[in-house]
Formats: sequence, structure tokens, C-alpha cells
Amino acid sequence: MAGSVRIDKLGKPVVFVVTDNFIHDAKSGAEDTGMPRLRMVTVPADEYYKRRVSREEVKPVAVAAVDALIDGLTRPLTAEEAGTSAKQVEMARTVKITAESYDAALEKFNQLFLDNHWGSGLPLMPPTAERVKWMLTGTKRSPGEVIGTVAPKNGKATIEKIAINAAMAGARPEYMPVIIAAMEALTDKSYDLLHVMASTGSFTLQIIVNGPIAEEIGMNSGIGLLGYGFRANNTIGHALRLSLINMGHLWPGENDMALLGRPSSHTFYVFAENERNDPWEPYHVSLGYKKAESCVTVSTVGSYSASLSGLVAFGGGAVFPWTPQSLLDNMVRTIKMSRDMMTVWKLGTAVPSPGKQFLVLHPEFVMELNRKGFTRKKLQEYLYEQTLIPYEQLSPKEIASLRRRLADREIPEDRIPVFEASLKPGGKVPLLIRPEHSYIFVAGGIPGYSFGTSYFSTPPYGATAVMTKPIRDATLTKSGR
Repeated sequence: MAGSVRIDKLGKPVVFVVTDNFIHDAKSGAEDTGMPRLRMVTVPADEYYKRRVSREEVKPVAVAAVDALIDGLTRPLTAEEAGTSAKQVEMARTVKITAESYDAALEKFNQLFLDNHWGSGLPLMPPTAERVKWMLTGTKRSPGEVIGTVAPKNGKATIEKIAINAAMAGARPEYMPVIIAAMEALTDKSYDLLHVMASTGSFTLQIIVNGPIAEEIGMNSGIGLLGYGFRANNTIGHALRLSLINMGHLWPGENDMALLGRPSSHTFYVFAENERNDPWEPYHVSLGYKKAESCVTVSTVGSYSASLSGLVAFGGGAVFPWTPQSLLDNMVRTIKMSRDMMTVWKLGTAVPSPGKQFLVLHPEFVMELNRKGFTRKKLQEYLYEQTLIPYEQLSPKEIASLRRRLADREIPEDRIPVFEASLKPGGKVPLLIRPEHSYIFVAGGIPGYSFGTSYFSTPPYGATAVMTKPIRDATLTKSGR
């Protein structure tokens, strides 16, 4: 849809082609991008998807759409199509719910919010004026402060709206600065929130907290870090999910098109780095923050998969023996598997896309690595070197595609010489754009498992898929002030 807008801005006629089962999503997207009257041609989903195995099979579907495409591209715009209209904005309102008992009112409230797409499907706490006021005691920020807009429908994210959603999620006021910082990252103009929220690929979010505030509010960073039982982890994630629903106006099958849904979609992956058992400097310190500061890192991570495009355990555990080298070998082998998954599609050709990896290493593994002289930086360099692909192993299509990416300047300017040198006999092509694109955190218990997730190095239109923000303006904790 964004591509159609770009074509239109060039003064070229454009028609959007969509299968009929995605027409609601397409119309919603056209409205979001300022082209509510964009011409569309639908093709039958049942025919397209069963025939798309080859060009010959799908050709009848394309032929049947040709006349509609020509008409859409050549027919002069009507006055209505050429005009513009302001998008209707729903104003905030207070909802009053009455029933014969409190329990009945609570049930009625939950059903009403779910029916109106204001909930997540989990039970909600009523966001009464008193409860929202209580939530706001956790931050110095003004309730009316706007921190950004939320994709896909670009609702304004204010501190008060975040507090309302945090109240519904069952969060506590002292969690508010963490939730706000995460929302600041997600609404940052350079973060590709639209992709992770709307893609059919079922990507999800990972939210990692660093610094003393994590321990102060009781976040889990050890055994069971991705699971239940920790109010801070779970309600921070749920508050973010509700904020994205209610400010981004998301709903499954309407504009959130994840075909399988999103892993841990109610609360995402929310945990803290285990700094107590980490012999290395905390992740946020490696970025230049002070150890006494607290930060949130959000990232887009992979979907359901048996490779590192999803969440994959590298090993460790309490049953089978392991060595640091065996886990390193497993990490390298798994990252190499991502070569096939880390692709984008351009003109029908697979284009290798050097990626970025999120690696969460359990403390015992890091302690052993530390004894062997590894630092975070040395491990990043090791993984970079060990996952290089020899030029001789590349297919002709891969070589041509990489050269096209270089010609189109889709590789960062400072790394172009590295990739140009790799595309010669004897050269080695990086699977990671640069060594530091292995983002390494330490979390989990003793014993524990190390795991990894991946995401695209270059999301659509040059946005980023990882963002770190400082936690500030806390009032109820010693840290995050």
C-alpha cells in the first residue's frame, strides 16, 4: 500500500491488486495512507492461492484481471476520487456500565470492550478515573503529553492513554516509566512498527529491561523468564498490547494479518537482563549508558519457525552435558540456517538480506565464555567471522541479487566496500552486516537455556527494527528518575 502512495505521488496512475479475502485490510490501509479512494482490483483468493505454484498455473487468474487493471489505470478520475476528505476522528468518551451487581457489571464491561475491539481477549480491570489517576502517580510526565503516533491508524499516544491501558492490564504505577519508555521506542519515527503489527508473517515484539529498575519492580530475569507468574513482566507486556490495539486500532483479520497470530501476542516477550549473574557489562552500558541508568530495548523478532527466523534454543539445560564450544557451534550452525530465511523478494527473485540476530545467553554459558577470554565484543566478532559464506558457495542468482543490492545502495555506505570485496573468488559474504549486529543479552537461570531470534536487517523503506530508550521521570522507584 505504501508503494501505491509513492507511485501516486510521482503523478503516475496506480491500481492496487488484492485478493478478495484481504479487501478489508486493503481499504483500511488505503485510508491510513491518505488514499481512501484508491482504485483496487480484486482477484479470487481461492483461485490465486491454489494456482500460484507456477506462472503457468496462475496465468488464468492474471488474464481475468487484465481488463479491470487497464480500466483502472486509464479511466479519468472522478471528482470524488480526485478530491480529499478529512478522516473522521473518534473523540474520547466516558463509558458508563450498570448492572444488577458488581460481578455482572464487570462481565458486561469485559464483553463490551471485547465487542468494540478495545480488549485483548484476556480479562481486563476497569479503567476507572480513580484507577487511572493512581497509575499516573508513577510518573512525572503530564497526562496530556503526546509521545508519538501508533501504527497502523496513527492514533496519538499520550501519557494518559498509556495509563488507561496499563490500568486495564492490571499493571502497577511503578511500572509506568517502563511502559512509557517502551511506547516511546515503538512510536519513534524510525521504528518500523507497521511491519510488526500488520504483517502476515506473524512477527512479534521482544522487550528487554536493563538497569536497577528491573529488580526494583520485581521483573523476572531468571528461570521462567518468558513465562507466567511475574506481574511486572506480564502486565507491562499486556499494557503495551492494549496500547497498540487502542491507539493503533488493530484487530486480527482486519489489519493485523498475522496468519497464525503472533507468538505470545497478549504480552509479547518481556523480561529483564540478568545483571546479577552477568560477568560482562550490561547491554545498556555497551551502548554508552551508565550502569545506574535504566533502559528498555524493543525489537521485532521472528515468528513460528524451526530456524533462527523464530525463537530457537541453542542448548544448555539441566539434563544433557554441554560445553561452551558445543553451544558456539550450535549458534553458528543455526545462524547459517537463517541464510535461506533472511531474504526479501524483489521482482520474483530471492535477494539475500544480511541480517541481525538477538541472542539471549544463559549466565552459566557466559561465565564459561568469560573464563575463555570472550567479551561481548569478542563474541560478536567470532560469530561474524564464523558465519561468513565463501563466494564459491553462492549461486549465480545470489551473486546477481547481492550486486543489485549494492548498486541500489541497500547496504550501509560504510559496508559497501566489504561486500564488494566479498563478491570475488576467494571472498566471503557476511550473513551479518557488521559484527555488532549480534545483539547479545544475558538472561535466564542456572541452569538455563540460551536462545536466539532474528529479524530483517532492512525493514521496508529503511526503518529500523530495534530501539533502546532510557527510562525516566519515575516517582515511586529510586531508579528511573
